[in-house]
Amino acid sequence: MKTNVITTAAIAALATAAGVTAAHAQSVPAPTHSTSWTGTVGEDRFGDARFKMRGRLQWDIASNELDFGGLGGALEDGPRSYTRRAFLGVQGRFTENWRYKVDFVLAPSSSTIQVDDAFLEYVADDWSIVIGEHNITSPLEDRISSLDIPFNERSSVINAFGFGRRAGLGFITGGANWSAAVAVQGDSMNSTETSQANNEELNVSGRFTFAPIFSTTPEGTQLLHLGVSARQRTAGDTQAFGYSVRPFNGRGSSPIAVSGVGDGGESDTTYAVELAGQWGPFGFQAEYATLDGETSTSGEDFTYDGYYVDVYWSLTGESRGYRGNQGSFGPIVPRTPFGVDGGLGHFSLSARYDYIDMSDAGIGIATDVLGEQTSYGIGLDWIPIDHVRFKLNYAQSEIDYANPGDGADGDAQTISLRTQFDF
Repeated sequence: MKTNVITTAAIAALATAAGVTAAHAQSVPAPTHSTSWTGTVGEDRFGDARFKMRGRLQWDIASNELDFGGLGGALEDGPRSYTRRAFLGVQGRFTENWRYKVDFVLAPSSSTIQVDDAFLEYVADDWSIVIGEHNITSPLEDRISSLDIPFNERSSVINAFGFGRRAGLGFITGGANWSAAVAVQGDSMNSTETSQANNEELNVSGRFTFAPIFSTTPEGTQLLHLGVSARQRTAGDTQAFGYSVRPFNGRGSSPIAVSGVGDGGESDTTYAVELAGQWGPFGFQAEYATLDGETSTSGEDFTYDGYYVDVYWSLTGESRGYRGNQGSFGPIVPRTPFGVDGGLGHFSLSARYDYIDMSDAGIGIATDVLGEQTSYGIGLDWIPIDHVRFKLNYAQSEIDYANPGDGADGDAQTISLRTQFDF
């Protein structure tokens, strides 16, 4: 309740700040607005200071056909619709060097408000220091905004291995075609002292990327991206890490899961490698990650690993945007927006192969459901205009359980349509 009160007050403060900014804008000579930040809303400028409201909405319609080999899933069969993400936030700077970004996540289904990015950044010529909630050392797919990933959900390894935003201190440096980042972080700002979350968690991580081929012309982008990352984390004296896998693009139960309370990982180390390429309208993206852990009860070792491969074809010729100094992909802007001079917007086709192996029985707990999941996905995207996107996905997942007592093998099929916009 206390967390909800605080975050609700923060949302109110954002609205008040926006009102104060608007009032200020009317009391001084007309400020210069720009769209140098992401989104469509102009940026208010007052001397060196900057202020901009931002937000996004993602709404999904999905139809599931799930069979987890007698372990559940049937109650989630059939069609459903839900708000996947709703963000509201601000970003800007106090001076050229001191910048900030705060995004609140609105979750209507659970009546909660949480933070996404929430950090202060000191920016020098070619390096910066970040303090707060961030994911600057995450592998490639987690570094790409949910607005710009090829499919409606991220890969199994990103979700199962617990990548995401945490509160802490980070350092970033880079150039036109390379980036490096290190961070020391605890748990997320969204955890509370009395929750089951790992509020004693400690993460030490780093990531390096290099693009030996990177050129952009009006005809498209030529790119070869290489990357490596590593993370070592401990859960603390009274907690443990959980690991779970949903069927690809699914939002319901996890047919492969370790609970993380009393029987999960006390500590783990993850290594990941990245490879991506772009040749005009054609591209690919692949990552492999392996996690070595130690249980919190018996002290036994276990190893999980997984990978995915995406291929991409822009039917209308656009390349994915690439940011060399961040080692990540950005939005695609249609060359011919829908309704302008007969334009159709941007259309693209994507395909994915996704695999994760969590069958290592070293965890040693009978209630854990371990196994392998292999998934396939295809997607059709339409971006009629910049900042508006429709994503139609089909995904199939096959589950192979490690222990006979876990039930027969399972499978899942999901068809999902996402409508999204940001500002």
